[in-house]
Amino acid sequence: MNHEINDLTELAYDGGASLTTTPVVGEPRGGPEPTDVVGGGAVPDGAIRVTILGSGDPFVNRSQASASVLIEVGNEQGDFFFFDLGSGALANFNGLHLPVTDTTKVFLTHLHADHVGDVPTLVWSLAKAGRRDPVELWGPGGERPELGTRAYAQHLETAHAWDMESLCGHPGQSGAHTEVNEVPFETTSIVYDRNGVQVSSFPVIHILNGAVGYRVDYNGLSVVFSGDTRPSHTLVHACDGADLLIHETFPSASVYATKAGVPLPFAEQIVNGVHTSPAAVGGVFARAGARMSVMWHLAVDHETVGPVMTDMRTRYDGPVTIAQDLTRFTITKDGITTGQVTIDPYAWPVVGPTKVTGPPMSAPKPPPAWWADALISD
Repeated sequence: MNHEINDLTELAYDGGASLTTTPVVGEPRGGPEPTDVVGGGAVPDGAIRVTILGSGDPFVNRSQASASVLIEVGNEQGDFFFFDLGSGALANFNGLHLPVTDTTKVFLTHLHADHVGDVPTLVWSLAKAGRRDPVELWGPGGERPELGTRAYAQHLETAHAWDMESLCGHPGQSGAHTEVNEVPFETTSIVYDRNGVQVSSFPVIHILNGAVGYRVDYNGLSVVFSGDTRPSHTLVHACDGADLLIHETFPSASVYATKAGVPLPFAEQIVNGVHTSPAAVGGVFARAGARMSVMWHLAVDHETVGPVMTDMRTRYDGPVTIAQDLTRFTITKDGITTGQVTIDPYAWPVVGPTKVTGPPMSAPKPPPAWWADALISD
């Protein structure tokens, strides 16, 4: 059964369901995943599960965190990966009850703030919350070294020197580091290959050189994630045989101008010269041919979803979902199910096994002399 989306469709934050035209693609075995179990339980063996941690625009509101996608795979290791990590994404992640000790693999599409805002929280705060292993960070290089992911990570560690110093004597000290793998931004490359999971990067077109998208392959299943991009042949080529395509989509220029309070020419420059319009993304979906196509990075409200669907439908008539925070896709060879996942808003971090890699724990720093007189002791 297909469900078209318009300005009257109830949104998830208001108590509605996922914004999908086709909740089930194919004939998945075992029925739908439970919606009343926090995090949805384990990933089915051999499946890929994709959860939208951040679906929104550069600004953050209570209904939408900034750009982030979580991909879990049903392998023996229970691997999961972050693709971009915008502000607010980790609050949604924490509510899934996944082990904070495994938050070690992050793939960045580019270095705009709305795609990396929660990286400091991951590196330093989640080390205090139980992660003992450093964060492996994949991201594009730049035309100059200072524009690449390695320079970004090095400057982050410099900026958080006080936090690093405060961790002396804390068991999380070994986890408060990044290990950077810069990926090419002008060619398609395999950048990760472990435990049956392969991740490839490919170049996309977004303001400057130094933006990429990613494709994840596992057990004959695949997910393509655009990051931010204009319509691009490199992305369409990366979608060969893809099951799920997550592609950024901005409102049309007229809607964007009204909502953002900017002149129409400026809105046209942003929507058509930097991002992808709803009509253009429909053309991409038609060329890519994924089993399920997803519009993501869209400010979702009752004034945007209807026009976006109408414009997209001028180019594409297949299964489509508008991503909201905590929209989830479970992908198997038999089918794809789409829904909204339940989280625990009061969750404490879940601590699992750890390899405890990294430098040995340093001794705590001695307190300043003036503290002895200033401290109130009962």
